[in-house]
Amino acid sequence: MLRVGLTGGIACGKSHVLRRLGEHGIATLDLDRVAHEVLAPGGPAYDEVVAAFGRGVLAEGGAIERKALAALVFADSGARFRLNAIVHPKVRAEAARTAARLADQGQPLLVTDAALLVESGVHLRFDRLVVVHCSREEQLRRIQARDGLDPAQAAARLEAQMPVVEKRRFAHYEVGTGGSFRETDRASDDLTHELRRLVSSPLRQADQLLERGTACLLAAQASGPHRLAPTRLLEDITAAGGLEMERVAGLLDSSPGRPWYRRSPSPGPEQGLEAVVVPTVLWVLARRGADVDLTASVVASVARLFCATSSEVSAACLFAVALSEAALGDDWTPSPDRLGSWLELAARWGGARPSQRMIDIVQAGISAPAPGTPGKLLLSMARPQPAAPGDVRSGVERLLRLGAGGR
Repeated sequence: MLRVGLTGGIACGKSHVLRRLGEHGIATLDLDRVAHEVLAPGGPAYDEVVAAFGRGVLAEGGAIERKALAALVFADSGARFRLNAIVHPKVRAEAARTAARLADQGQPLLVTDAALLVESGVHLRFDRLVVVHCSREEQLRRIQARDGLDPAQAAARLEAQMPVVEKRRFAHYEVGTGGSFRETDRASDDLTHELRRLVSSPLRQADQLLERGTACLLAAQASGPHRLAPTRLLEDITAAGGLEMERVAGLLDSSPGRPWYRRSPSPGPEQGLEAVVVPTVLWVLARRGADVDLTASVVASVARLFCATSSEVSAACLFAVALSEAALGDDWTPSPDRLGSWLELAARWGGARPSQRMIDIVQAGISAPAPGTPGKLLLSMARPQPAAPGDVRSGVERLLRLGAGGR
């Protein structure tokens, strides 16, 4: 099943786009509706929320008054963090159960709508991300009209979320809703056609991925940026059931208390980024196959925590795509056309041209691998040597089982 996340800023029109996709027969899931269910009396989050915020958030009859709760958490970032920590895991668990049921029924595609996919760092659990957007002025107008808020209250709601212009950097696809409903519907229809084309396009799968992954991890440095060992990141991905940016940021213990996307890399040069790229690429290969667009986008998010410049992020994306392609066979060598498309992809997700050093490493491929860790990793992925069973191999086996279960 292709899992697509649909997100955007408050009052940007996500619900309208989701309904339009549903009208075309695409399976959809609204996480705001799921949140209503987990917060309802008897729901899995009800007692914890009442204990955390008091009975003042209850309406007559005992139901949680969402407007009162929203007013409380939008005015206090600490309260918002506590609420999210209670509600988000339960919403994700229910969403995972729904996705598994639909996959068992043979659904090839599921679009999930949630406002905070990027902010919460769970956007990497989706194969594609769609960002619905309009201008800030239009958002403010819609919030005031919809919720009866004054301009200051509406602005406070916007400030509590990541700006839409920043969120669009994480999008595989975008739908603008600043025009007429007919224009939005046309854009949604175009998105429907593209998603169906993607579902019908088979991806190449790497054979011997256990051997390739094991050899690649053994060839990686013992630790990457901030001394984060690649096997530690691999274990965290498996334990969490996927990549989650807040968890990855927590492994670094940098800028605690700040959202993952507001954390800055430590000053000074970083070494060993390839050691972090390897488990990330293995996760995508296990889950989807050689999906270079997904690979580049996932690594771009992870690299933001380690790379001080856009060029370094792009270099990480380029290396990740090359590593993914190397997993497809031992005769891998990038043609000029293919290398050019990879450079465009890396620049699109990283925001700049990759460093010449990384371009040279990738261009050399495995026919004349560059010295050092990156060249060794490309060669190890393309031509794995038999490795004795051990903790690394067991870790890769667990990751591959997890990835295969999410297809």
